[in-house]
Parts: sequence; C-alpha cells; structure tokens
Amino acid sequence: MKIYKNDAYKIVTKFKKDKLLVDHIITDPPYNISKENNFSTMKSSKRKGVDFGEWDKGFDLYSWITPYCHFLKPGGSFIIFTSFRNISYVVDTIEHDKEMQVKDVLKWIKTNPMPRNVNRRYVQDTEYAIWAVKRGSAWVFNKPDSVPYIRAEFHTPVVAGKERTIHPTQKSLKLMKEIIKIHTNEEQVILDPFMGSGTTGVAALELNRKFIGIEISEKYFEISKERLNHTNETLDLWPKKS
Repeated sequence: MKIYKNDAYKIVTKFKKDKLLVDHIITDPPYNISKENNFSTMKSSKRKGVDFGEWDKGFDLYSWITPYCHFLKPGGSFIIFTSFRNISYVVDTIEHDKEMQVKDVLKWIKTNPMPRNVNRRYVQDTEYAIWAVKRGSAWVFNKPDSVPYIRAEFHTPVVAGKERTIHPTQKSLKLMKEIIKIHTNEEQVILDPFMGSGTTGVAALELNRKFIGIEISEKYFEISKERLNHTNETLDLWPKKS
C-alpha cells in the first residue's frame, strides 16, 4: 500500500516515469457543485447550504481522466463518481480514448438521505458513478451465483456514527466494499487519485486488494493515513519524511 500527499494532476509525470500500471481505478473526485452559502436565506428557511469547501470549487473535472486511462491494464475497470450534471461529459471524455469503453452508470441510492427543501423539490437520494473498462481483455464482473442478475444499484445509508469523518462527501465503507467485490479480484491493485477520507483504500485492504492513493489536502491526507494505519497493512508514504 502506498499513499501520496500530492496533486493527482502533477504526479502523473512521476507515474509515467515509473511506468505505473494498475488493475483498476476507483475514485470520487470533486463535483464542482458547491455554492456560496446564503446564511440569511438558510436561517429563514431552516436549510443547510451546499458548500463543501474550496476543494470543490473551480476543479478541472475532465482533463485528468485521459492520462489515468493509460495507467490501466487491459481489462481494468475505471469507476468515477460524478454529479448527474456531468455524466455525459465524463462518458465522452473516457470514450475519447479509443481503448476505453463505458459499460454502465452505477447508482448509489441512499437509504437515509438528508431531506432538503422538501416542500419544493424531490429528496436527492442518488449519486452516480461511471463504469468503464480498458479494451484488450475480459473485464472483471463477479456476479454472485445466488442471484440470476444484479442491477446497477447499491442501497446503503449515508455514513454516520463511528465511521464518519469530517470529510463532507465521504462514501460509505459498505458501498465501496460492494463495488470492489463485483469489479475487482483479490490481490489486484486499485488506484484512487482523489483519496479524500480513504474509504476506498480501507475497503480495498479489508477485501485483500492492494491500494495506491493520492490526496492533495493535508487535512484529508492525515485522516486517510490514520484510517489506513488501522488496517494493519504496511503504509508507504510519499514524499517520505526526512
């Protein structure tokens, strides 16, 4: 296991030099959906704003995708969480690389969504992820033998309790484990260029996969490091402390 305190865009040069190849990329990058909070409006309507922080503003949503496609082995999966507003753009960007093919849109349906402005709009209970594969070999799809088929839906609660960190868009460990079980095999390497609170890494290691993570924020990198240290795996940090 190796985690990098670095910019996912800038570290591409190092990965190219090292000739990095991984089995899968599973990641939850910023969505660019944050808005400045209007505190007077929120107070009067008893609503919370949608401002996740500066890391979710002005983020280059798409140009990182093509360079990371080149780090995938044939048959590897590329799973990217994104806002419903960006689905078509992510699909077009992935398939601009002729070696990549989008297979499906996955849905995370939250069993305990946060109600917001319920008298004027629907409760937003779903997030989406694009599943693409690298051409050239059979892709991994571990359908359980106990069912005739599986839908592209994952029903889990929003993170709460002891699992919860301060990261505002943290994915649930149960969700990530279910995705990893289906789309990867044991001992394979999963790369997460936007590691956040480290949930993908924790899920990967608990399921006997290998993990490489990148996180630009010092605050979230430290949270990830702490969580991953509890998996009892050897943690290789980069850059190394002097």
